Amino acid sequence: MGLAVLGSLLGMAVTLLTGRVVGAVPGVIDGGPNAMPIGEFSWLLGGLLAVFVIDSLTPAVQQVASLVMDAGLVRAIGTGITEPLLKPRRIEHLENSEVLDVQERAKGKGGFHLAQGLGQLPWLIASRVTLVGSAVIVGVMFAWWVAAMLVAVTILLEWYGGRLIEREVDVWWGNTEEQRRANYLFDLGMRDAPKELRVFGLHNWLVERYVREWTAGYRPVWARRKRNAKWSLLIGGVHLIANGIAILAVGRAAYNGTLPLTQVATTLPAILAIGQANNGYGVAQVRRGLSAYRAMRDLSATIDERHPEPAVTTKHRIETMPTREIRFEKVSFHYPGSDVAVLRDLDLTIRAREALALVGVNGAGKSTLVKLLGGAYKPTSGRILVDGVDLADLDLAVWQRRVAAIVQDFLRFPLSVTDNVVFGAVERAGDELTLARVARESGIDEVVRRLPKGWDTVLDKTFDGGVDLSGGEWQRVALARALFAVHAGAGVLVLDEPAAALDVRAEAELVERYLELTSGVASLIISHRFSVVRNADRICVLSDGRIVEDGTHEELLAQNGEYAGMFRLQAERYVTGPEVVDA
Repeated sequence: MGLAVLGSLLGMAVTLLTGRVVGAVPGVIDGGPNAMPIGEFSWLLGGLLAVFVIDSLTPAVQQVASLVMDAGLVRAIGTGITEPLLKPRRIEHLENSEVLDVQERAKGKGGFHLAQGLGQLPWLIASRVTLVGSAVIVGVMFAWWVAAMLVAVTILLEWYGGRLIEREVDVWWGNTEEQRRANYLFDLGMRDAPKELRVFGLHNWLVERYVREWTAGYRPVWARRKRNAKWSLLIGGVHLIANGIAILAVGRAAYNGTLPLTQVATTLPAILAIGQANNGYGVAQVRRGLSAYRAMRDLSATIDERHPEPAVTTKHRIETMPTREIRFEKVSFHYPGSDVAVLRDLDLTIRAREALALVGVNGAGKSTLVKLLGGAYKPTSGRILVDGVDLADLDLAVWQRRVAAIVQDFLRFPLSVTDNVVFGAVERAGDELTLARVARESGIDEVVRRLPKGWDTVLDKTFDGGVDLSGGEWQRVALARALFAVHAGAGVLVLDEPAAALDVRAEAELVERYLELTSGVASLIISHRFSVVRNADRICVLSDGRIVEDGTHEELLAQNGEYAGMFRLQAERYVTGPEVVDA
């Protein structure tokens, strides 16, 4: 900003020195008695050259400073958007359309980016310095009424241009949902589903759909900009007329001999500088950027208003919980915006240092139960008690550090193997002994030895020297991450389909070591594979949002209920061949 203002001051200095040089040239050439001494003229000419050189070099420095400022702004904007979204311990706000709309506006796409707007702010301030300084030059050298007219017209036109931009912003804010749909399609093609799109030949459909959605989101903005452009041309004509009147007035005074050559040579560039100080584009960009800033500023408040963070009302040693049990009491739940109950009056007890398995058909609510256990959602009704204390009264940030989980859609970070594992307890990142231990327990030690850079290998083949892992290898990495959290102090281990990507041999190894891996913590294992859950201390069957059966593998088989039916159905696929079935 200082460099932009300096550039304006140097420009005015060039105008003043040029006027003096031009005014002194005739006298120096004629050698009259009132002429400027040649020595003084030489110093004046040298000063003009020096200021001109410095003024010429300033844009290069300004460009570097602008790039540095833009980088800082982009970083600050990214933090300003992601921090409010990541701060809440629950995740309902990530499914709230109003929150998502505010987030989209804060990103400022389509010419509304905050960095673009603030990037124009130094030049807008510099134009104000030029406007005021040039107006003073015109007033002192020629006439104050001309200076006042030019300033008034400039400010009036910029004000009206700002009104036009506000209407454009209103249109842009009203089409956020369409913009979100276009962004989803873009991410779908670039990151989320590249293989499926090619397998099903959907590339043309995706491009056409993206263009259609993107156009639908921005067409109203273009229409408003088109109307604004017509008015901008009209008010630009008014500005040209004002400048024409000022220049004609100077020409008339010069022709009449009432305005000396020095004043003429100084006033005309100053009038032109005032015209150039009409920074309508800068005003428009700043206003567009400020609209994104307002959205970014309102994002946190919108989240707090729609989904306030629970207040911590009790003081307990969460770091040691659970010492007895975790109990679901009459818990019911439906997702925000839906009236369909996923869980209905569910009662379930997870005892400390017990290996509990949970089975059920798809859609029974198993993964939802895990989200409630981790505090990502609050039950619609009922409560979850940890050692007799309502989970809603605990500090969720501390409780969630007590829960180590492998979820079905676990994250695959495009980082080193070490990072992918120690993210389970990042505060213990330098604990190499624990890292080696969980590598053995999860079975990734052999995988790491085969990698080109060992633990430092980046698990993404799009990076130089990076590699990708198979589904089973990635699942072992996820298991290692959860075990790292357990060894760092987590008291609850959740394994959601831990064998889904494992082969038969790896699954057998996991089954053999499962009880050993989960000893000493409350563990919940969810799997469709009965070979994985049968050795658990206790097995619960979740059906239609409720626990309908509870017992050991042998007890549930003896009951000949839902568990026994599912077990036999799955077992027949392995022990009965097609010929026997047909017979």
